Amino acid sequence: MVDESETGSANFFGPTHYDAHSMHLRPPSIDPGVTSFIWALLLALFVWVGLLAIGISQGTAFVLALLAFGAMFLFIRLQGGNDPVR
Repeated sequence: MVDESETGSANFFGPTHYDAHSMHLRPPSIDPGVTSFIWALLLALFVWVGLLAIGISQGTAFVLALLAFGAMFLFIRLQGGNDPVR
């Protein structure tokens, strides 16, 4: 007779002991281009809604929001980020 409780094979849910130091809970890595796109999209949406709120026509507001999106995307992509402390 083999005692399977030592190997954890007798336990249906796996081993019952966990090493707290081996678990690293951190968010997944996201490409800077993706985060730049999301920031620029949200800010351009804010610009578009703001232009509509002050009475600018929908076509003009859309074109200005697209231009703002492009400018913000480039600025955030090129200038944004975490530079290491020297």
